[in-house]
Amino acid sequence: MARPAHRLTMAALALAAGGATAALPTAPVHAESLTAASTATVRLHPTSSATQSPAAASAGQRTAAPKPGGEAPVRRRLVGSWTTSTDRVTAALGGQTVRMVVRASIGGTGTRLRLSNVFGEAPVTFENVHVGVQAYGAEILAGTNRPVTFGARTSVRVPPGQAVWSDPIPGRIAGGSALVVSLHLPGTVRGVTGHERAYTTTYLSDPGDHAAEENGEGFTYTSTQWYFLDRVAVEAGAATIGSVVAFGDSITDGAGQAVDANRRWTDYLRQRLAHESPSRRMGVLNAGIAGNRLLNPNVGPSGLSRFYRDALSQPGVRTVVVYEGINDISRGAYTSIKPIVYGYKRLIREAHARKVKVLGATLTPFYGFGTWTPEREEIRQRLNEWIRTSKAFDGVLDFDRAVRDPEFPEQLAVAYDSGDHLHLSDAGRRALAYAVNPRLL
Repeated sequence: MARPAHRLTMAALALAAGGATAALPTAPVHAESLTAASTATVRLHPTSSATQSPAAASAGQRTAAPKPGGEAPVRRRLVGSWTTSTDRVTAALGGQTVRMVVRASIGGTGTRLRLSNVFGEAPVTFENVHVGVQAYGAEILAGTNRPVTFGARTSVRVPPGQAVWSDPIPGRIAGGSALVVSLHLPGTVRGVTGHERAYTTTYLSDPGDHAAEENGEGFTYTSTQWYFLDRVAVEAGAATIGSVVAFGDSITDGAGQAVDANRRWTDYLRQRLAHESPSRRMGVLNAGIAGNRLLNPNVGPSGLSRFYRDALSQPGVRTVVVYEGINDISRGAYTSIKPIVYGYKRLIREAHARKVKVLGATLTPFYGFGTWTPEREEIRQRLNEWIRTSKAFDGVLDFDRAVRDPEFPEQLAVAYDSGDHLHLSDAGRRALAYAVNPRLL
Protein backbone atom coordinates (compact mmCIF):
# COMPACT_ATOMS: atom_id res chain seq x y z
CA MET A 1 0.00 0.00 0.00
CA ALA A 2 1.13 3.55 -0.70
CA ARG A 3 2.85 5.48 2.04
CA PRO A 4 0.11 7.31 4.04
CA ALA A 5 -0.22 11.02 3.44
CA HIS A 6 -0.93 13.40 6.29
CA ARG A 7 -4.67 14.04 6.37
CA LEU A 8 -4.39 17.71 7.32
CA THR A 9 -1.96 18.35 4.47
CA MET A 10 -4.23 16.66 1.97
CA ALA A 11 -7.27 18.51 3.27
CA ALA A 12 -5.57 21.77 2.37
CA LEU A 13 -5.26 20.54 -1.20
CA ALA A 14 -8.92 19.62 -1.63
CA LEU A 15 -10.87 20.68 -4.67
CA ALA A 16 -12.82 23.88 -4.03
CA ALA A 17 -16.34 24.27 -5.35
CA GLY A 18 -17.40 26.67 -8.04
CA GLY A 19 -15.93 28.09 -11.24
CA ALA A 20 -17.25 28.69 -14.77
CA THR A 21 -17.09 25.80 -17.21
CA ALA A 22 -17.03 25.45 -20.97
CA ALA A 23 -17.62 22.26 -22.95
CA LEU A 24 -15.01 20.65 -25.15
CA PRO A 25 -15.83 18.99 -28.49
CA THR A 26 -17.83 15.79 -28.13
CA ALA A 27 -15.75 13.89 -30.67
CA PRO A 28 -12.47 12.34 -29.53
CA VAL A 29 -9.47 14.52 -30.22
CA HIS A 30 -6.55 12.79 -31.94
CA ALA A 31 -3.48 12.53 -29.75
CA GLU A 32 -1.40 14.61 -32.16
CA SER A 33 -4.02 17.23 -33.06
CA LEU A 34 -3.53 19.38 -29.96
CA THR A 35 -0.99 22.09 -30.77
CA ALA A 36 0.16 24.94 -28.58
CA ALA A 37 0.39 27.20 -31.62
CA SER A 38 -3.32 27.96 -31.89
CA THR A 39 -4.38 31.32 -30.44
CA ALA A 40 -8.17 31.18 -30.66
CA THR A 41 -10.00 32.60 -27.64
CA VAL A 42 -13.52 32.56 -26.22
CA ARG A 43 -14.95 35.40 -24.14
CA LEU A 44 -17.25 34.39 -21.31
CA HIS A 45 -19.83 36.88 -20.07
CA PRO A 46 -20.72 37.10 -16.39
CA THR A 47 -24.15 35.53 -16.67
CA SER A 48 -23.68 33.04 -19.47
CA SER A 49 -21.45 30.22 -20.61
CA ALA A 50 -20.03 29.51 -24.02
CA THR A 51 -19.07 26.39 -25.88
CA GLN A 52 -15.54 26.43 -27.23
CA SER A 53 -14.78 25.65 -30.82
CA PRO A 54 -12.36 22.76 -31.44
CA ALA A 55 -9.59 25.26 -32.12
CA ALA A 56 -10.24 27.11 -28.89
CA ALA A 57 -10.40 23.89 -26.92
CA SER A 58 -7.08 22.80 -28.36
CA ALA A 59 -5.47 26.09 -27.45
CA GLY A 60 -7.19 26.07 -24.07
CA GLN A 61 -7.36 29.85 -23.93
CA ARG A 62 -10.20 32.05 -22.80
CA THR A 63 -10.63 35.54 -21.39
CA ALA A 64 -12.77 36.10 -18.32
CA ALA A 65 -15.28 38.92 -18.18
CA PRO A 66 -13.99 42.39 -17.17
CA LYS A 67 -13.92 42.95 -13.43
CA PRO A 68 -16.06 45.68 -11.82
CA GLY A 69 -14.38 49.08 -11.88
CA GLY A 70 -12.94 48.69 -15.36
CA GLU A 71 -10.02 46.40 -14.47
CA ALA A 72 -8.43 44.52 -17.34
CA PRO A 73 -9.89 41.06 -18.02
CA VAL A 74 -7.94 38.07 -16.76
CA ARG A 75 -6.65 35.93 -19.60
CA ARG A 76 -6.63 32.20 -18.89
CA ARG A 77 -5.25 29.34 -20.94
CA LEU A 78 -4.85 25.61 -20.69
CA VAL A 79 -1.45 24.62 -19.29
CA GLY A 80 -0.14 21.14 -18.64
CA SER A 81 0.07 20.20 -14.97
CA TRP A 82 1.00 16.51 -15.25
CA THR A 83 1.85 14.07 -18.00
CA THR A 84 3.38 10.69 -18.68
CA SER A 85 4.69 9.25 -21.93
CA THR A 86 2.84 6.15 -23.04
CA ASP A 87 3.52 2.91 -24.86
CA ARG A 88 1.73 -0.41 -25.05
CA VAL A 89 2.02 -2.10 -21.65
CA THR A 90 1.46 -5.68 -20.63
CA ALA A 91 -1.73 -5.74 -18.59
CA ALA A 92 -5.04 -7.59 -18.36
CA LEU A 93 -7.85 -5.19 -17.53
CA GLY A 94 -11.62 -5.23 -17.80
CA GLY A 95 -14.87 -5.34 -15.88
CA GLN A 96 -13.24 -3.45 -13.02
CA THR A 97 -12.16 -0.01 -11.84
CA VAL A 98 -8.64 1.38 -12.12
CA ARG A 99 -7.63 4.01 -9.53
CA MET A 100 -4.43 5.98 -10.22
CA VAL A 101 -2.58 8.67 -8.28
CA VAL A 102 -0.83 11.54 -10.07
CA ARG A 103 0.63 14.78 -8.71
CA ALA A 104 -0.37 18.14 -10.19
CA SER A 105 2.66 20.38 -10.69
CA ILE A 106 0.61 23.60 -10.84
CA GLY A 107 -2.86 24.47 -9.67
CA GLY A 108 -5.75 26.13 -11.40
CA THR A 109 -9.40 25.90 -12.30
CA GLY A 110 -11.20 24.03 -15.07
CA THR A 111 -9.07 20.90 -14.73
CA ARG A 112 -9.15 18.56 -17.71
CA LEU A 113 -7.99 14.96 -18.01
CA ARG A 114 -6.86 13.22 -21.18
CA LEU A 115 -7.45 9.52 -21.74
CA SER A 116 -5.39 7.84 -24.44
CA ASN A 117 -5.90 4.77 -26.60
CA VAL A 118 -3.02 5.66 -28.91
CA PHE A 119 -1.43 2.20 -28.71
CA GLY A 120 -4.70 0.27 -28.56
CA GLU A 121 -5.96 -2.22 -31.12
CA ALA A 122 -9.68 -1.70 -30.52
CA PRO A 123 -11.99 0.99 -29.11
CA VAL A 124 -11.99 1.40 -25.32
CA THR A 125 -15.01 2.56 -23.35
CA PHE A 126 -14.54 4.47 -20.11
CA GLU A 127 -17.53 4.82 -17.77
CA ASN A 128 -18.11 6.83 -14.62
CA VAL A 129 -14.70 8.53 -14.50
CA HIS A 130 -14.02 10.39 -11.24
CA VAL A 131 -11.23 12.57 -9.85
CA GLY A 132 -10.57 13.43 -6.21
CA VAL A 133 -7.76 14.16 -3.77
CA GLN A 134 -5.84 11.35 -2.11
CA ALA A 135 -6.20 10.81 1.62
CA TYR A 136 -3.92 7.76 1.72
CA GLY A 137 -3.59 4.64 -0.36
CA ALA A 138 -6.72 4.09 -2.44
CA GLU A 139 -8.83 6.23 -0.10
CA ILE A 140 -10.03 9.62 -1.31
CA LEU A 141 -10.43 12.67 0.89
CA ALA A 142 -14.10 12.96 1.85
CA GLY A 143 -16.11 15.29 -0.34
CA THR A 144 -13.51 15.67 -3.11
CA ASN A 145 -14.40 12.82 -5.50
CA ARG A 146 -16.08 14.36 -8.53
CA PRO A 147 -17.57 12.93 -11.73
CA VAL A 148 -15.80 13.71 -15.00
CA THR A 149 -17.72 14.18 -18.24
CA PHE A 150 -16.84 14.05 -21.91
CA GLY A 151 -19.06 16.19 -24.09
CA ALA A 152 -21.47 16.34 -21.10
CA ARG A 153 -21.66 12.52 -21.02
CA THR A 154 -20.48 10.23 -18.24
CA SER A 155 -18.97 7.68 -20.61
CA VAL A 156 -16.75 7.94 -23.66
CA ARG A 157 -15.62 5.50 -26.33
CA VAL A 158 -12.10 6.18 -27.64
CA PRO A 159 -11.08 4.60 -30.96
CA PRO A 160 -7.64 3.03 -31.36
CA GLY A 161 -4.91 5.54 -32.16
CA GLN A 162 -6.77 8.40 -30.51
CA ALA A 163 -7.10 10.27 -27.22
CA VAL A 164 -9.85 12.43 -25.72
CA TRP A 165 -9.91 15.40 -23.35
CA SER A 166 -12.57 15.65 -20.69
CA ASP A 167 -14.82 18.62 -20.13
CA PRO A 168 -13.51 21.17 -17.58
CA ILE A 169 -14.05 19.97 -14.02
CA PRO A 170 -15.58 22.65 -11.77
CA GLY A 171 -13.48 23.90 -8.88
CA ARG A 172 -9.82 24.55 -8.26
CA ILE A 173 -6.90 22.27 -7.54
CA ALA A 174 -3.73 23.34 -5.76
CA GLY A 175 -0.24 22.80 -7.08
CA GLY A 176 1.24 19.67 -5.52
CA SER A 177 -2.15 17.99 -5.08
CA ALA A 178 -2.14 14.19 -5.20
CA LEU A 179 -5.05 13.61 -7.56
CA VAL A 180 -6.83 10.27 -7.66
CA VAL A 181 -8.34 9.37 -11.05
CA SER A 182 -10.72 6.41 -11.13
CA LEU A 183 -11.79 4.77 -14.42
CA HIS A 184 -14.42 2.07 -14.75
CA LEU A 185 -13.69 -0.28 -17.66
CA PRO A 186 -16.89 -2.19 -18.46
CA GLY A 187 -15.25 -4.43 -21.06
CA THR A 188 -12.02 -6.37 -21.44
CA VAL A 189 -9.18 -4.33 -22.90
CA ARG A 190 -6.43 -5.86 -24.99
CA GLY A 191 -3.55 -3.67 -26.04
CA VAL A 192 -3.43 -1.27 -23.08
CA THR A 193 -1.97 2.21 -23.56
CA GLY A 194 -0.05 3.14 -20.44
CA HIS A 195 3.24 3.81 -18.72
CA GLU A 196 5.33 0.86 -17.56
CA ARG A 197 7.35 2.35 -14.71
CA ALA A 198 5.13 4.77 -12.82
CA TYR A 199 7.02 4.33 -9.53
CA THR A 200 3.57 5.01 -8.08
CA THR A 201 0.96 2.57 -6.76
CA THR A 202 -2.10 2.05 -8.93
CA TYR A 203 -5.11 0.35 -7.33
CA LEU A 204 -7.24 -2.23 -9.17
CA SER A 205 -10.67 -3.27 -7.97
CA ASP A 206 -12.57 -6.48 -7.82
CA PRO A 207 -15.19 -6.77 -10.61
CA GLY A 208 -17.56 -3.81 -10.69
CA ASP A 209 -17.77 -0.04 -10.75
CA HIS A 210 -16.11 1.52 -7.70
CA ALA A 211 -15.16 4.85 -9.28
CA ALA A 212 -17.50 7.01 -7.19
CA GLU A 213 -16.50 5.43 -3.88
CA GLU A 214 -14.25 7.48 -1.65
CA ASN A 215 -13.14 4.55 0.47
CA GLY A 216 -10.59 2.14 -0.92
CA GLU A 217 -12.20 -1.08 0.25
CA GLY A 218 -13.10 -2.29 -3.24
CA PHE A 219 -9.50 -2.09 -4.46
CA THR A 220 -7.71 -5.31 -3.60
CA TYR A 221 -4.92 -5.43 -6.17
CA THR A 222 -2.08 -3.07 -7.01
CA SER A 223 0.40 -2.41 -9.80
CA THR A 224 3.08 0.16 -10.51
CA GLN A 225 1.83 1.12 -13.98
CA TRP A 226 -0.39 3.94 -15.16
CA TYR A 227 -3.19 3.08 -17.60
CA PHE A 228 -4.81 5.28 -20.26
CA LEU A 229 -4.45 8.57 -18.36
CA ASP A 230 -1.63 10.57 -19.96
CA ARG A 231 -2.32 14.27 -19.24
CA VAL A 232 -3.83 16.64 -16.71
CA ALA A 233 -4.17 20.31 -17.60
CA VAL A 234 -5.58 23.34 -15.81
CA GLU A 235 -6.79 26.77 -16.77
CA ALA A 236 -4.01 29.00 -15.50
CA GLY A 237 -3.89 32.75 -15.05
CA ALA A 238 -1.36 35.26 -16.32
CA ALA A 239 1.11 34.43 -13.52
CA THR A 240 1.72 31.02 -15.10
CA ILE A 241 4.10 31.40 -18.03
CA GLY A 242 3.61 27.89 -19.41
CA SER A 243 5.08 24.45 -18.86
CA VAL A 244 8.50 22.84 -19.15
CA VAL A 245 8.73 19.30 -20.51
CA ALA A 246 11.55 17.02 -19.39
CA PHE A 247 12.17 14.71 -22.35
CA GLY A 248 14.34 11.74 -21.55
CA ASP A 249 14.91 8.14 -20.50
CA SER A 250 15.03 6.23 -17.21
CA ILE A 251 16.98 8.91 -15.35
CA THR A 252 14.10 11.30 -16.05
CA ASP A 253 11.45 8.59 -15.60
CA GLY A 254 12.63 8.16 -12.00
CA ALA A 255 14.70 4.95 -11.87
CA GLY A 256 16.32 4.46 -8.48
CA GLN A 257 13.58 5.97 -6.34
CA ALA A 258 11.23 4.10 -4.04
CA VAL A 259 7.62 3.55 -5.10
CA ASP A 260 5.40 6.50 -4.13
CA ALA A 261 8.42 8.58 -3.11
CA ASN A 262 7.87 11.26 -5.79
CA ARG A 263 11.60 11.95 -6.01
CA ARG A 264 12.14 12.22 -9.74
CA TRP A 265 14.37 15.14 -10.67
CA THR A 266 11.26 16.75 -12.11
CA ASP A 267 9.53 16.44 -8.71
CA TYR A 268 12.42 18.30 -7.11
CA LEU A 269 12.25 20.89 -9.88
CA ARG A 270 8.52 21.35 -9.26
CA GLN A 271 9.17 21.94 -5.58
CA ARG A 272 11.93 24.40 -6.40
CA LEU A 273 9.88 26.38 -8.92
CA ALA A 274 7.01 26.59 -6.42
CA HIS A 275 9.24 28.92 -4.39
CA GLU A 276 10.19 31.09 -7.36
CA SER A 277 8.57 34.43 -8.10
CA PRO A 278 4.81 34.10 -8.72
CA SER A 279 5.41 35.66 -12.13
CA ARG A 280 7.46 32.62 -13.16
CA ARG A 281 5.13 29.77 -12.26
CA MET A 282 5.50 26.81 -14.60
CA GLY A 283 4.00 23.39 -15.00
CA VAL A 284 6.63 20.65 -14.88
CA LEU A 285 5.89 17.69 -17.14
CA ASN A 286 7.82 14.40 -17.12
CA ALA A 287 8.10 12.79 -20.56
CA GLY A 288 10.68 10.16 -19.62
CA ILE A 289 10.55 6.50 -20.67
CA ALA A 290 12.96 4.04 -19.07
CA GLY A 291 15.11 2.40 -21.73
CA ASN A 292 14.18 4.93 -24.38
CA ARG A 293 16.62 5.88 -27.12
CA LEU A 294 16.84 9.01 -29.20
CA LEU A 295 17.45 7.47 -32.62
CA ASN A 296 15.89 4.00 -32.61
CA PRO A 297 12.87 2.37 -31.00
CA ASN A 298 13.78 0.18 -28.06
CA VAL A 299 11.50 0.69 -25.08
CA GLY A 300 8.80 2.89 -26.50
CA PRO A 301 9.01 4.76 -29.79
CA SER A 302 12.30 6.52 -30.52
CA GLY A 303 12.77 10.00 -29.14
CA LEU A 304 12.67 11.37 -32.68
CA SER A 305 9.29 9.80 -33.41
CA ARG A 306 7.61 10.68 -30.10
CA PHE A 307 8.94 14.21 -29.65
CA TYR A 308 5.93 15.98 -31.11
CA ARG A 309 3.30 13.89 -29.32
CA ASP A 310 5.00 13.74 -25.94
CA ALA A 311 6.57 17.21 -25.80
CA LEU A 312 5.55 19.75 -28.41
CA SER A 313 1.80 19.05 -28.32
CA GLN A 314 1.55 19.59 -24.55
CA PRO A 315 -0.88 22.41 -23.63
CA GLY A 316 0.98 25.64 -22.87
CA VAL A 317 4.44 24.18 -23.52
CA ARG A 318 7.11 26.86 -23.34
CA THR A 319 10.38 24.93 -22.94
CA VAL A 320 11.61 21.38 -23.53
CA VAL A 321 14.68 19.94 -21.80
CA VAL A 322 16.27 17.25 -23.98
CA TYR A 323 18.13 14.84 -21.70
CA GLU A 324 18.35 11.72 -23.83
CA GLY A 325 21.09 9.80 -25.61
CA ILE A 326 22.89 7.76 -22.94
CA ASN A 327 21.05 4.58 -24.00
CA ASP A 328 22.07 5.21 -27.61
CA ILE A 329 25.70 5.44 -26.48
CA SER A 330 25.78 2.75 -23.80
CA ARG A 331 24.07 0.13 -25.95
CA GLY A 332 25.23 1.23 -29.37
CA ALA A 333 28.40 0.97 -31.44
CA TYR A 334 28.83 4.56 -32.57
CA THR A 335 32.25 5.68 -33.71
CA SER A 336 31.11 9.27 -34.25
CA ILE A 337 28.79 11.69 -32.53
CA LYS A 338 27.28 12.74 -35.87
CA PRO A 339 24.17 10.50 -35.76
CA ILE A 340 23.18 11.72 -32.28
CA VAL A 341 24.00 15.33 -33.17
CA TYR A 342 21.73 14.93 -36.20
CA GLY A 343 18.96 13.72 -33.89
CA TYR A 344 19.40 16.68 -31.55
CA LYS A 345 19.35 19.15 -34.44
CA ARG A 346 16.14 17.62 -35.74
CA LEU A 347 14.44 18.03 -32.35
CA ILE A 348 15.66 21.62 -32.14
CA ARG A 349 14.24 22.43 -35.59
CA GLU A 350 10.88 20.90 -34.70
CA ALA A 351 10.72 22.85 -31.45
CA HIS A 352 11.74 26.16 -33.03
CA ALA A 353 9.19 25.71 -35.81
CA ARG A 354 6.54 25.84 -33.06
CA LYS A 355 8.26 28.65 -31.15
CA VAL A 356 9.21 26.37 -28.28
CA LYS A 357 12.53 26.86 -26.49
CA VAL A 358 14.73 23.76 -26.27
CA LEU A 359 17.50 23.25 -23.72
CA GLY A 360 20.20 20.61 -24.00
CA ALA A 361 21.29 18.64 -20.92
CA THR A 362 24.72 17.05 -20.88
CA LEU A 363 24.80 13.27 -20.44
CA THR A 364 25.79 12.03 -17.00
CA PRO A 365 28.58 9.48 -16.29
CA PHE A 366 28.15 5.71 -16.38
CA TYR A 367 31.61 4.32 -15.62
CA GLY A 368 31.16 1.04 -13.74
CA PHE A 369 27.85 0.22 -15.44
CA GLY A 370 27.87 -3.08 -17.30
CA THR A 371 27.97 -1.61 -20.80
CA TRP A 372 30.66 1.03 -20.20
CA THR A 373 33.72 0.94 -22.48
CA PRO A 374 36.47 3.50 -23.11
CA GLU A 375 35.15 3.97 -26.66
CA ARG A 376 31.64 4.75 -25.44
CA GLU A 377 33.04 7.12 -22.83
CA GLU A 378 34.86 9.01 -25.56
CA ILE A 379 31.58 9.42 -27.49
CA ARG A 380 29.86 10.71 -24.34
CA GLN A 381 32.62 13.23 -23.66
CA ARG A 382 32.67 14.47 -27.24
CA LEU A 383 28.89 14.76 -27.35
CA ASN A 384 28.83 16.71 -24.08
CA GLU A 385 31.44 19.09 -25.46
CA TRP A 386 29.25 19.64 -28.52
CA ILE A 387 26.19 20.31 -26.33
CA ARG A 388 28.18 22.84 -24.28
CA THR A 389 29.86 24.71 -27.14
CA SER A 390 27.83 24.36 -30.34
CA LYS A 391 25.19 26.94 -29.36
CA ALA A 392 22.66 24.77 -31.19
CA PHE A 393 20.40 24.65 -28.13
CA ASP A 394 18.78 27.74 -26.62
CA GLY A 395 20.61 26.98 -23.40
CA VAL A 396 22.61 24.25 -21.69
CA LEU A 397 21.95 22.43 -18.41
CA ASP A 398 25.25 20.87 -17.35
CA PHE A 399 23.92 17.81 -15.56
CA ASP A 400 27.23 16.01 -16.09
CA ARG A 401 29.14 18.61 -14.10
CA ALA A 402 26.46 18.61 -11.39
CA VAL A 403 26.78 14.93 -10.47
CA ARG A 404 30.19 13.67 -11.63
CA ASP A 405 33.06 12.82 -9.30
CA PRO A 406 35.45 15.80 -9.39
CA GLU A 407 38.44 13.46 -8.91
CA PHE A 408 37.30 10.95 -11.54
CA PRO A 409 34.83 12.69 -13.90
CA GLU A 410 34.09 9.52 -15.87
CA GLN A 411 32.00 8.28 -12.96
CA LEU A 412 29.20 9.55 -10.74
CA ALA A 413 30.07 11.01 -7.35
CA VAL A 414 29.41 8.34 -4.73
CA ALA A 415 26.67 10.34 -3.03
CA TYR A 416 24.81 10.69 -6.32
CA ASP A 417 25.06 7.04 -7.43
CA SER A 418 22.04 4.79 -6.85
CA GLY A 419 24.42 1.83 -6.81
CA ASP A 420 24.37 0.69 -10.44
CA HIS A 421 26.70 3.52 -11.59
CA LEU A 422 24.21 4.85 -14.15
CA HIS A 423 21.03 5.82 -12.33
CA LEU A 424 21.00 8.51 -9.68
CA SER A 425 20.25 8.43 -5.98
CA ASP A 426 17.66 10.76 -4.45
CA ALA A 427 20.48 13.23 -3.79
CA GLY A 428 21.63 12.93 -7.39
CA ARG A 429 18.18 13.62 -8.82
CA ARG A 430 17.87 16.59 -6.50
CA ALA A 431 21.26 17.84 -7.74
CA LEU A 432 19.92 17.79 -11.32
CA ALA A 433 16.94 19.92 -10.33
CA TYR A 434 19.22 22.45 -8.65
CA ALA A 435 21.51 22.53 -11.70
CA VAL A 436 18.62 24.08 -13.66
CA ASN A 437 18.82 27.84 -14.04
CA PRO A 438 15.15 28.93 -13.79
CA ARG A 439 15.88 31.94 -15.97
CA LEU A 440 16.64 29.62 -18.89
CA LEU A 441 13.17 28.09 -18.67
